[in-house]
Amino acid sequence: MKFSQKKLIMLLTLSLIFFINTKPTIAMPDMNPAFNEVIFHIGEGDKITTANLSQYKGKIILVFFGYTHCPDICPLTLMDIKKALDGLGENAKRVQPIFISVDYKRDSPRTLKQYTQYFDKRILGVTSDKKNIDKINKFFRTTYALLDHDTENYLVEHSSNLYIIDKSLYVKKILPSGLPGTEIIKAIKPLL
Repeated sequence: MKFSQKKLIMLLTLSLIFFINTKPTIAMPDMNPAFNEVIFHIGEGDKITTANLSQYKGKIILVFFGYTHCPDICPLTLMDIKKALDGLGENAKRVQPIFISVDYKRDSPRTLKQYTQYFDKRILGVTSDKKNIDKINKFFRTTYALLDHDTENYLVEHSSNLYIIDKSLYVKKILPSGLPGTEIIKAIKPLL
C-alpha cells in the first residue's frame, strides 16, 4: 500500500510541476468572417459613407464593440487603444482601430465620429441598422442586448473584448477588456 501511495504522490507532484511551468493559452476560434458582408456606416462631415471591413485589408484592424452612452468599459478601452496607438509611434499608421456601436437606436455615424475623435482621431466610429449589427455580432460570435430600451437612458450589454485582425483579415487575437495599452502593443507588434 505504501508503494502505491508513493507512486500517486510522485505522479501528482510531477503533474503539478508540469502545469505550473506551462503558460496558459487561449484557443483561437477559427474566424475569417466574410468581411465584405459586414456593412457599416461612417459619418464624414455632412455625408454618411457605407463601408466594410475588407476595405482595410493590409492593415492590422482592432475591433471593439460598444456604445457612446457606455458609462465605464467603452471609454476606458478607447483610452487604452489610444495609448497603444501612441506607443506604436510610426507603426500606428499600419493599424486601424474600429469602434462598432451596437446601439443602433441612439448612435448615429455623426455622433460616433464626434465620440471617437474625443479619444483619438485615428479611431473610426461606425454603426449600422439592427440587421447589420446582428450580422456583425454573429460573425464575431459575440452578443449584445439593449436593456430597458423603452426608456431614454437605457444601458446596453455588450462584449468587451478587443479583436485583433491581421493584414489578411483573419482574427488572430481576442483580448479581454482592461488590458493597458502596453499589452495591446505586445499583441499587435508580431502582426505588423
